[in-house]
Amino acid sequence: MAMFGLKKSKPSEGSELVLAYLEDAQRVRATLFAVDPKGREVAATLVAVTEERVTLASQGRVMADKGQAVGLLFYLDGLRLKATARVQELKNGNLVLDLPAKVELAERRKKPRARLNQREGAAITALTGLFDGIGLTGTIENISEGGLCMKVGRAMNVKTQGPMHLGPNLLAAGDAFMVMKLSKLPKCPPLELGGVVTHVTAEGGSLVIGVAFEAGKEGLLGPVRALVASRTSPIPSSLPAKARRSQEPEVVPSEGAVELAPVRPSPKPEPPPPPAPAAEPESPAPAADIPAATEAPARGSALLRVKKRSRCILLAMPGGPAREALQAFLVADGYGQVLVAATLTELLEHLDRAQLVFVEGGVAEVQGLALASLLRHRLEEAMPPVILAEDSVDAELVVGAQQTGVAQILVKPYGLDGDFQRMVEEHLGIG
Repeated sequence: MAMFGLKKSKPSEGSELVLAYLEDAQRVRATLFAVDPKGREVAATLVAVTEERVTLASQGRVMADKGQAVGLLFYLDGLRLKATARVQELKNGNLVLDLPAKVELAERRKKPRARLNQREGAAITALTGLFDGIGLTGTIENISEGGLCMKVGRAMNVKTQGPMHLGPNLLAAGDAFMVMKLSKLPKCPPLELGGVVTHVTAEGGSLVIGVAFEAGKEGLLGPVRALVASRTSPIPSSLPAKARRSQEPEVVPSEGAVELAPVRPSPKPEPPPPPAPAAEPESPAPAADIPAATEAPARGSALLRVKKRSRCILLAMPGGPAREALQAFLVADGYGQVLVAATLTELLEHLDRAQLVFVEGGVAEVQGLALASLLRHRLEEAMPPVILAEDSVDAELVVGAQQTGVAQILVKPYGLDGDFQRMVEEHLGIG
């Protein structure tokens, strides 16, 4: 008689591919929608992915009963993907589904699309009419031979020149732009052409509009075709292969640090030096008598001081004593610019100059790892080193930090001491 249960069977090749895509989508917090049986989309977040089920946290009620099929629509690796799974349980805003049988391409694009970095400054002005209607100005998020996606910065009534509210009802699919002026596209001259709205979406407080170019302008769009070809590959005709990542990330328990891949150990806090005796002579102590917590003269070389004066550090922290203390410490250490940001607007204003970003608490709109993920999304490979200070660390945070490209996780409380100085210098490349 068997004394032990059978070993759990290994997932099939198809399930491995599904798990690879869903686990990656959870890791990077991909944009995802749950689609109920009547086709209504509800924004959701992947909470957990196992070999038996998928758990979502939905931002609204998903109108589906136990056993009914629910669609998953998500964006990953520049692709629009879909899957279908049956409801196991629905309660407290969490939707538990069976593991989908397959993941499929759900592309609407007919031609490749090039993503543009905000720093490139590609801008658009679009008018529904020359003397009346709606006028929009904004930035170009991505572009293809067939159209573009814009993030609206400002809307106005063309006739009165008055501002208009940026809401999803401002325009609708099918509305036409009489003229659109595209400027500052990389390696492209200014372009003027018409277009038709394909979709309008409100995302995180921003209004995003998709536009299809008017027909018959293929000759005018030659520079756009070359731009897209230099940055993209053809749209795949089938789902690309993907392998699952290691399911057991190594987490090194420590009182003051977490180490994995690019994440380096953070220093333990050191006790403050004892106060000097009252009978100390008034003349300054010689260099040999300086306490160990103060840096040795070798670290105060002229070259290091010059390097520090040229460096810019950005502190993404709410206002308060902790931020003031850290800013004062870095300024006293010789850094030429120590900028602070408590809001997303302030952070984006300073981001171009920052060579190191220190995130503790984050800004009002986005905190912690989510802020680091936003920086990665906006800057891609141009993201400066990011140090993330957290009260505690778990496996999810460690894996997320690896995926996002965080340079180091620093566990609070940390000391403003020599070890902290060396850590900053190392990430700035001047140590």
